[in-house]
Amino acid sequence: MTDTYLFDFTLYHTYSKLAGFLTNILGAAIAFMGIIMLVMGKIKPVQIIFYLAAAIVFIVYTPLLLKYRSKKQVKRIERYHVPNEMTFNDEGIQVEFADKKETYEWEQIQKVVTTPKTIGFYYETEKALIVPKPDFGDKFVPILTLATKKLGPARVHLRYPVMWRGKCYRKDGIIYYRK
Repeated sequence: MTDTYLFDFTLYHTYSKLAGFLTNILGAAIAFMGIIMLVMGKIKPVQIIFYLAAAIVFIVYTPLLLKYRSKKQVKRIERYHVPNEMTFNDEGIQVEFADKKETYEWEQIQKVVTTPKTIGFYYETEKALIVPKPDFGDKFVPILTLATKKLGPARVHLRYPVMWRGKCYRKDGIIYYRK
């Protein structure tokens, strides 16, 4: 796991919630308000700088903070420094790293989400197994098909299908591989 993959996932996790969305709306509203007040003559041209600076802080602060935290977490968390072996089967997901073994049954998995670079298997509201897409290799579609069958299509969120570029399709909520 690299900080780039962790950042990609945390960015999705943050901005898929209302608070992340509202932060961007607030930043845009501050900029818009400053511009309107300038056009109406309520503020001096120099004062627009403060409005725009505040807007930039609201919009840019969260991604910068997430990037910093991702780098820090990758250094701090042991499981990111050793190879992880994941096994996906009808019972669930088994993860082996170092000399530890964890098992997550499909009933524990709340949802599966895709980001541009990762797949997240949420086993709690704020906890997920994060797997970089390249780590799936040619098993990407079979694993997502298994997850869809076990969890149901409503709990598998495929928002970034660019990875398979037409090699799979979804029918009746199930992902199929086109050979």
